Amino acid sequence: MQLNTLYRLPPGCARHKPGKLLLLPLLLPFLLLLSPPLAAQRWNANQVLDSLRTRFNRIEDYQVDIQVSLDMPMLRMPRKKMTFTFKQPDKTSLEARGFAMVPRRGLVLSPDSLFKNLHDLTLIGDTLLNRDPCLILRGLEEGPDDMTLRADVIVDRKLWLVRIITTYLENNEAFRLQTEYVEAAPGIYMPTETHLRFQLNESFIQGGRRDQRSYDPDIQEPVFDNNGDLIGEAAIIFTNYRVNQGIPDNFFQDGK
Repeated sequence: MQLNTLYRLPPGCARHKPGKLLLLPLLLPFLLLLSPPLAAQRWNANQVLDSLRTRFNRIEDYQVDIQVSLDMPMLRMPRKKMTFTFKQPDKTSLEARGFAMVPRRGLVLSPDSLFKNLHDLTLIGDTLLNRDPCLILRGLEEGPDDMTLRADVIVDRKLWLVRIITTYLENNEAFRLQTEYVEAAPGIYMPTETHLRFQLNESFIQGGRRDQRSYDPDIQEPVFDNNGDLIGEAAIIFTNYRVNQGIPDNFFQDGK
């Protein structure tokens, strides 16, 4: 693209040869685009984790109504209503009527829980997500049969929230967890909707089962698609938050 398609010179200037003083303001915007992102330069992985912990520690306790739906081979659970309760540092309670399942990874908000299986965590850059500035962390996780998984975590740099976690196996996406947030109390942002999608190949599933001594061979085998993948989805919707209400410890002593 030529410069004169972007900038129109005042009348009478076209007959003059552009000198250094004229070209400098024209080229300056393009030179700025070549500069490395400044946000990623100012942070490292440990600082990002500390900022996530600081944000999470504003939450003393909370209770929320959730609706969970699962869609995966051999198991389809229509939207199920539950009540989830949390108190620092790690007390949880999940109440539901009848049979219910929920992906734990979609409920646990603690940064230490989300990152506990990742090692060699590094900051690899920054990006925009819905125009919000974010940082990208990358770590490695051990899988079955000595497989190594790579996880990319997108962190909202403005609110210090984990927005997306994508796990890859041999450069193929295996898990993807994406969360949207709402301000449930002044300065406290909580999930409003979480979506989990997984696509696992047969070698990953079978390798994981060989590591589980309690695996029951009488359980029906999973059904894979034509590409040899096991695909499933889960959705969690959060409503009616009660945050920092002083939930007593004995609430969690009933084995819920």
